[in-house]
Amino acid sequence: MGGRAAIAEGPHESPTSVHYVNPGAEQLGLAPVVNAKKSRSKPADRPFQIIALVAGACLIAFIIFIAVRPSANDHRTLGIAALKAPPPAVLHAGTVAPAFTLPRLGGGAPVSVTAFRGTPVIISFFASWCPHCRSELAAMGSIARQNAGRVAVVGVDSNDGSGGDAEKLLTAAHATYPVGLDVNAQVASRYLLTALPVTYFVDGRGRVVGSALGAQGTASLERWVARLTAAPS
Repeated sequence: MGGRAAIAEGPHESPTSVHYVNPGAEQLGLAPVVNAKKSRSKPADRPFQIIALVAGACLIAFIIFIAVRPSANDHRTLGIAALKAPPPAVLHAGTVAPAFTLPRLGGGAPVSVTAFRGTPVIISFFASWCPHCRSELAAMGSIARQNAGRVAVVGVDSNDGSGGDAEKLLTAAHATYPVGLDVNAQVASRYLLTALPVTYFVDGRGRVVGSALGAQGTASLERWVARLTAAPS
């Protein structure tokens, strides 16, 4: 009969293949019953499947968050994470302070740190263009005067051109200790400087006792003087 479907026979066809007896049926948009059953979906189940997938993803993310979150009592981990940048490199205590000889600011005999061997030395790296450097010059000058013969103060004017502006600042601060001109910051580089001001404290044997980053006040410098004079020279 026209319009009935029959299962085709022969080695080239699948047992479930369906052919229309009436070839015009396919042209009318009618699909085989077997294929219609296979392609039929359940749209009502899709929202539940999506909700289940989202809930599963949220659960996995929460488990990962709990696993990797640092403990509130782990102060070391929190401290490292809180650092925006690693601390600047410095010469560590016990390191032999690099020797240098520089032209003296204002003229005169060169400034050599080895000339003070046997006496503790405070090496002050600064520049006139550095605002924080200016604030410590008076304290450096005061410490140099109060401890003359016990502790020497040596300034290093780094990356500051001819040093004319630095000389004016030192005069205004009544700082008369010797200052060397480190025009190309070569000495500053040997002391691992990446910023100013930086102060190094060296014992009478020429070894680094410690360092200080940032402007130093009189009280801070006095504590360093006590430490330097207590150390064997």
